[in-house]
Amino acid sequence: MNIQLITTDKKRFLSLLLLADEQESMIDRYLERGDLFVMSDAEAIPISVAVVTDEGNGVRELKNLAVAPACQRKGYGRQMVEYLCRYYADVCHTLLVGTGESRQTLSFYESYGFTYSHTVADFFTRNYDHPIVEDGKVLKDMIYLRKSLIELRNLSLSERTDDLIHTLTGLWDASVRASHHFLTEEDILQLTPFVDEAIRSITTLIVSYQGSRPVAFLGIEGEKIEMLFVSPNCFGKGIGKQLVRTAIEHYHIRYVDVNEQNPQAEGFYRHLGFHTFERTETDEQGNPFPILRMKLETSDSYFIATE
Repeated sequence: MNIQLITTDKKRFLSLLLLADEQESMIDRYLERGDLFVMSDAEAIPISVAVVTDEGNGVRELKNLAVAPACQRKGYGRQMVEYLCRYYADVCHTLLVGTGESRQTLSFYESYGFTYSHTVADFFTRNYDHPIVEDGKVLKDMIYLRKSLIELRNLSLSERTDDLIHTLTGLWDASVRASHHFLTEEDILQLTPFVDEAIRSITTLIVSYQGSRPVAFLGIEGEKIEMLFVSPNCFGKGIGKQLVRTAIEHYHIRYVDVNEQNPQAEGFYRHLGFHTFERTETDEQGNPFPILRMKLETSDSYFIATE
């Protein structure tokens, strides 16, 4: 099978697009601004289409996925979804899809790692000029599912190559320059060797990869997060939260230190259920940077904060 990105005369595939979205005016809302992918068989006959739009902030949305009736239940829809996940892995962190309240369709996406995101009430009744029926049910609400395209890897000491350490140290440098505005150039240069050694030696190092590129990392010792840094172009995209969630749920962390002069970090952890229980005047290297020691009292506070 061959999958191509189509950039011109997209409407020539309308008959296939209408299989997934039966109102042409709705297709017109996203077709031209979206990426259209067409899968063809060995005889160059189109058998499947997909449209993906850029929703900003590292999110893409799968607006349309259709397979020709004669080719359904043969794995072509699965192949298209897997292709899209690979295609967008280097350019976004989340793939969204909206669908009706059809158990069959929801199960299809859930089987490929999509999980519930949110519901848009009355979407079908407000936007379509006729009832949309699927599996004998008149659709009302749009159910959104999401799939993270960020891969988390727990890297052993032997996997922390010099090249990787160099990359992660560079990521740290960019991150602190964008967030730790109280640090001077001299401060950053003095801290760099400590960061390099910490990345090499910390017991648990979890790295977030977007495709083949590290975009964030988190280090754990015992029950404490010792480091969490996110690439500046990934700020505000939920990647740090995903790492902390993993640390809480799978590594049972309860503690973290933050610089008092970095209120965004303190607010980030407070939102996740941490609270300050101690303050020190200096950091661990004795530098005059006050530290707030924070604690997650119970997992219940975390789950309440992230609902």
